[in-house]
Amino acid sequence: VKRTTVTLDPGSGLRPWREVIRPHDDVARGEFTASEFAADLHLVRTGQATSPEYGDPVEFFTRTYLTEGLRDLLARALRRVGGGDGNASPVVNLQTNFGGGKTHSMLALYHLFSGTPPKDFPQELQELIAETGNPDLAALGVKRVALVGTYLKAGSPLIKDDGTEVRTLWGEMAWQLGGKKGFAMVAESDQAGTSPGSADLADLFNKHSPCLILIDEWVAYARQLFEKAGLPAGTFDSQGSFAQSLTEAAKAAPKCLVVASIPQSRIEIGGDNGHKALEVLKNIFTRVAKPWRAATGDEGFEIVRRRLF
Repeated sequence: VKRTTVTLDPGSGLRPWREVIRPHDDVARGEFTASEFAADLHLVRTGQATSPEYGDPVEFFTRTYLTEGLRDLLARALRRVGGGDGNASPVVNLQTNFGGGKTHSMLALYHLFSGTPPKDFPQELQELIAETGNPDLAALGVKRVALVGTYLKAGSPLIKDDGTEVRTLWGEMAWQLGGKKGFAMVAESDQAGTSPGSADLADLFNKHSPCLILIDEWVAYARQLFEKAGLPAGTFDSQGSFAQSLTEAAKAAPKCLVVASIPQSRIEIGGDNGHKALEVLKNIFTRVAKPWRAATGDEGFEIVRRRLF
């Protein structure tokens, strides 16, 4: 057998992989850490996100792969919040295992209604917006609420810049929607620690619509109240009453969308108190909420690829 020897000049072989598929700058510099996959809605809302991949709407969507589930969620939100489509789901339940993309999906909704013109978003998102009524996102003026249970303290009120004390989950929601005037609509219920009625919440939503209500880590907040009395946030039972009123009010407000994350993993539930909180919230939301599809295994590769390259 005749053998042929091929000699390659230095540099004439295969190109380095980093030249074939270029990683994002932070990855190339060695500054990317796996912890950046842990999205934090509170830090984004308060302007404390240190990474533009999460804090900047355009950069966020540049690095986000639109799974079928996420496309469905965004389209539903565009029809409901952007167009007031009464047939679109007013309540969505994000229920997955730990790390299933709940918070990332909430961030996608938060950034979608940031007022960023559609032309600034990546092409695939522009096409989705165009297919869903093409609302003028820059002019909509959507009021966005982001409540994150791990940052809210049931045992002490939040003191606003003007000295107003906000004690409850519904008080903070109203404050984020309309400031002091919005809070005044639920002030008595906030002071008493009792849930407002669904009619009062519907009035709040209609007055400050279009609006998007995002509630993350609700179980982590509610479990602080189990078998506790006298806390500013009210009682454990008041959380169930609020969840009921909230879902009913969302149905009565055509341009309001409520999205809550209800965990399945015991890692997130946090013991017996968390389990009881989960059961209360899950039973209420599963009756009225549209279920949400998490990413499939086949989509996982593309999610990671888009974040790194």
